Amino acid sequence: MLMPNSPPARDRSLDVVRVTALAFMVAAHWGRALPDSYHLVNVLQFLFEVAPVLFFFAFGMTLDRFLRKPLGQRIESHLKLFILAVIHSLYGQQTPLSSDFFMFLFAARLLFDIHSQISAASRVLVAAFLLALCGAWVLLPLSVAYGFFMPSFPGWFPVFPWILFVAAGRIYSHRRRDPRTVAVAMLGLSLPLFDIFVLGRSLSKWPLSPDYALLFTSATALAFTILDRIRWPAFLPWRTIELLSGNLLLATALHYVAVAAVTAAHGELAPLLAESVSGRYLAPAFSLEYIAMAAVAVFILIALVRGAVAAAGWLDGRGILGTLNGLFPAIAVIGIVLYAGSLHLDAGMREAGLPLLCCVALLMAYKRA
Repeated sequence: MLMPNSPPARDRSLDVVRVTALAFMVAAHWGRALPDSYHLVNVLQFLFEVAPVLFFFAFGMTLDRFLRKPLGQRIESHLKLFILAVIHSLYGQQTPLSSDFFMFLFAARLLFDIHSQISAASRVLVAAFLLALCGAWVLLPLSVAYGFFMPSFPGWFPVFPWILFVAAGRIYSHRRRDPRTVAVAMLGLSLPLFDIFVLGRSLSKWPLSPDYALLFTSATALAFTILDRIRWPAFLPWRTIELLSGNLLLATALHYVAVAAVTAAHGELAPLLAESVSGRYLAPAFSLEYIAMAAVAVFILIALVRGAVAAAGWLDGRGILGTLNGLFPAIAVIGIVLYAGSLHLDAGMREAGLPLLCCVALLMAYKRA
């Protein structure tokens, strides 16, 4: 059964980082509706665009928990995540295969699962191959290196080099209590800062530059170290934090609804702001709107997740959700075929895939629980 309340033993730092990543993602995606001419909006957008780094690092920290599951459960989970990724690829890129968010998660987890099953000698070869890729990424011009890494299908997250964030998260989870981890993270933070402020190099997220990866991986590791030392007060909304953290894939699917809502509201509000605010105050007004609408979108997302969980509980109590879960493969395949066909006939049918994406994510959350 899908439960809104989490078990008592929680990793508070992990929950906070995952929910922060979710909030950053909502803010970053909604901010794309605003023009690039507002400096503060651009600064905030740069900060919020760190969301995938936080997501993937935290994802790596939980991999060992997944890899300890029986083989049959892991295969089923891989297949369901792949189905979700195909629907998301159709929704985002109008093609069943892409290097978008969910497809990257599927590929990264599958690769780590395979890596855990191979011999020690084979792991050495994999490590050598990964080091060679890192060498090419660092030494070659970024545009040339990315030409090798980018797959033939579209998307934002090619497996390499983005998988390094997942690997870093897994390594950090193994060395989390080691005092030397802080020194390594500080060194990792200092190198890109030297490149930026002394050598004058710039950061690049797309294509992903080594300095960007090292800077924010190290910063995330240090953030976890700081969060682990905080005595978290009981008055914080832990039930909401745990609800979002425990249903992250569902929340990621539903965030498109929240972003669409505030983007539509911005379409109505923007002309009023432009007419009623003088030119010298227009940039601060839109910057304030950006922050306010991001907060509204997060609250909408919380309401959507709560509603989805409550609906799942109601359906589960009547045996309907269990029946739908048993029919999951048939529902998914039929839905994908119909959705892909409708996109082929009319690209304007893109939004029709959002309910399918959210329903599949809900069924996955139900099955996981």
